[in-house]
Amino acid sequence: MNVVVLGGSSASTPALFRCLGARSGLPPLEVRLVGRSREHLEPVVRASRTLLGDAPVVLRSFMFTPFELASALSGADLVVVQVRFGGYEGRHFDETFPLQFGLCGDEGLGPGGLAAAWRAWPAMRNLLAEVESGCPEALVLMMAAPLGIFVGSGRQTFPNLGMIGICELPWTTLQQLAALLEVDFADVDFDYAGLNHLGWFYRINAGTRNLLAEYRDHAASRCIWPSAELVAACGGFPTKYLRLHYDPQQVLDEQRRQQNSRARALKEIALDSYRTFESGNSSAIVTALERRPTPWYEHAVVPFLLALAESSSRAPFFLTGSYDAGRTFAADLCEAPVVVAQGRLCAKRCSEPPPPHIVKVLRSFAAYERQAVSAVVSGNADGLREALAMHPWVDKPEIAAALTREITGQLRGAAA
Repeated sequence: MNVVVLGGSSASTPALFRCLGARSGLPPLEVRLVGRSREHLEPVVRASRTLLGDAPVVLRSFMFTPFELASALSGADLVVVQVRFGGYEGRHFDETFPLQFGLCGDEGLGPGGLAAAWRAWPAMRNLLAEVESGCPEALVLMMAAPLGIFVGSGRQTFPNLGMIGICELPWTTLQQLAALLEVDFADVDFDYAGLNHLGWFYRINAGTRNLLAEYRDHAASRCIWPSAELVAACGGFPTKYLRLHYDPQQVLDEQRRQQNSRARALKEIALDSYRTFESGNSSAIVTALERRPTPWYEHAVVPFLLALAESSSRAPFFLTGSYDAGRTFAADLCEAPVVVAQGRLCAKRCSEPPPPHIVKVLRSFAAYERQAVSAVVSGNADGLREALAMHPWVDKPEIAAALTREITGQLRGAAA
C-alpha cells in the first residue's frame, strides 16, 4: 500500500512513524513524505526512520516541486493532507482576532476556522488539482483545519476525487468515558451525531447499562465538563469543543488570560523538535514528540490506513463525508461512525434518531458550514459575510460585517 503525506515536514510527522513502529504484523507499506522545507523535511525523515526500527515500511521523501510532487503521487492509494497554509502565524491570527468581538478563537471552528479556510483554499485547491491529476483513484484523507469546510469545498470542486475527513476526538471521548465508568470498552455500543469537532453521543450502552444515566449520577459529573445538567439538557454526551458553544464566556475568559497563543507555543515546540530530530536518539525524539500530543495518529490515521490495507476493521472511524446513516440532517456534511468492511466504507447505522436539541443545534451549524463552503469556493466576500451572520455564535449583522473586514483585510495585508 502506497501512502502519501502532504505536509510531511511537519514536526508532528515522526509521531506517525512511532505509531507504525510500535505495531506488530504490519503489512508492507510505502510512505512518501512531501514537504515544503528541506531544512525541516530532512530531520523529520531521520527521526521517522529512527522510530520505525525494523518495521516493514519504506520511507521516501519529496519536495513540493512539480516534478517531485508528481513522482510522489504516482500510484498512491491513500493521500493524507496535513498541510497548514499560512503557518503558525496564520493560526495565531485565527485563534486571536475573534476575541476582540467577544467570540472564542479557534483554528478550525467559528470565525477563526473560516478565516483559515478563506486564506488557505486557493493553495489547497491547487494542491488537490495536482492530486486529482496524479492519482485520481486514490482516497484522500483530509486532516487540515478547518476540516469540515475543506472536505465540503474539496468535494464540491473535485466531485470525482474520493475525499473524506477523519477525526479522533469522538473515539477518544468515548474511551475516556468508558474508563471513567470502569466499562470494558469492547462492550460499548452507541449512537452518535455531529459535525467535525462538534458532536454528541446520545445513546451509550454496555449490555444493560445506560452509561449516559450512570455519568449523570457519577460524582465526577459535578466537577468536570460536561456537567450532569448539560448532559441531561442536551440529551447526549458532547465532545470537548462544544465547550465553545455551551460555555463561551468561560472559554473566552480563559483565552484572554493566556499570555501566548496556542499557535506560538506550538511554533516554539516545533523549532526545538527539529533540532532534536537532527541528531537525537530514539529516547530524545520521543521526549520531543511528547511535548505536543498527536492522538490523531494513534487513534485515527494509523488504525485507518491499516484497516484499508487489511480491507476490514473491528472498530469504527469517525469520518466526514456523505455517509447517510438514517440521520435527519446534513448527510453530506455530517461526521459519522464508519467501518471498513470488505474494503468498503460502511456507515454504522444509528438505532434511534438524535434528540430534538441535538438536531436543532446541528442543523444551525450545518447551515452555516454549507454557506461557508459556498463562500470559500467562490471567493465572494459578500458570501463570507453571509456565512458569518449565520454562525450560531454571531448574533448581530454588524459583528459579521466587522469579522469579514478582519478576514479579508488579513489577506490584503499579507499581499502588501
